[in-house]
Amino acid sequence: MPKIPRLLVVQRISLSHDRLMSRSIAARFGPLLGYMANNRMLEWEEIVESDVTVGQLRRFDAVLFNKHTSNRATDVMRMANDLGLRTIYDMDDWIIDLPMYSVTDLNDDLLANITWLIRQASIATVSNDTLRNKLRRLRPSVVVIPNGFDHDALPSGPSNWHEATPPKILFSNTDGIKLVQFRKEFFKVVVDFLERHPEVVLEFWGDGFPEMSRIPRLVSKGFLENHAYKAAIRDAGYMFSIVPLGGREDPDALFFNSCKSCIKYIDYGSLGIPGIYSRSPVYEEAVSNEETGLLVNNTPEEWAAGMEKVYQDKRLRDSLRINAHADTHERFGLAGPARTFLELITGDNPV
Repeated sequence: MPKIPRLLVVQRISLSHDRLMSRSIAARFGPLLGYMANNRMLEWEEIVESDVTVGQLRRFDAVLFNKHTSNRATDVMRMANDLGLRTIYDMDDWIIDLPMYSVTDLNDDLLANITWLIRQASIATVSNDTLRNKLRRLRPSVVVIPNGFDHDALPSGPSNWHEATPPKILFSNTDGIKLVQFRKEFFKVVVDFLERHPEVVLEFWGDGFPEMSRIPRLVSKGFLENHAYKAAIRDAGYMFSIVPLGGREDPDALFFNSCKSCIKYIDYGSLGIPGIYSRSPVYEEAVSNEETGLLVNNTPEEWAAGMEKVYQDKRLRDSLRINAHADTHERFGLAGPARTFLELITGDNPV
């Protein structure tokens, strides 16, 4: 029987919250690595970067970094490279040039560390083609590992979908609200909607933001581990979700936003939660308007009309649930990404 490769995932402090471990590592790789472990494709372990030793590294075949920036991360990669391990540096955001809405602040030394890590890694991976094209300016070989959903680990289907009473809307966000020009008007649309519909509750998962105190019937749900979070929102009976993201009205942030993954559509579609999404390139590429989700321009008129339309039309909500569920199962499973990632960490796919 061939040896099962062992992967070390290097954990780090969150770039946006210095009292938390990274949440993006779990969101980006938790489903993939869980799928691969369940299918005996690899074994993996997570160790915080400050605790990694040479002795521990010798137990592994490959080492994964995701958006690491620290001096300690460069030390760990240097040790792993010296031991002949496969080192992988992954990006699912263009963190080299952050938009003004981000609460993360990277100084020149940290940016230099990112560049070093990208260039010294055996393998560079990203979540989409936009990031790959950009990253090729720093190294020629970059591999896309798209985000996906483990539909066996978190099953969801029409037989267990329901809408809670009173009705609930889902909103989630980390690292700053991803709007600039439309931010104030977006929250006014949300407040106006909730004032028109006093029976509706808005449940929010993620990092707090200043406008929270002005939104009626907002329930802050905080954080859960990635798998538990998905299970919770699957079972909550949300009527629909709102997914704002800066679009062409924010030209300075447009490229950064275009590098993001459509992970919310992947998650919500897989769990049967209809979504209203900003017409930003990320969601324009992923969502078919009025088939798998509602796409709206970042204007008060379109967001207000979109929220009202989805709220009033149960037939539309049911259609969006069914179509998005089928689409995400077809396009965002993990079998393909798992094969690609396995080839990278075993060296069977030269890059």
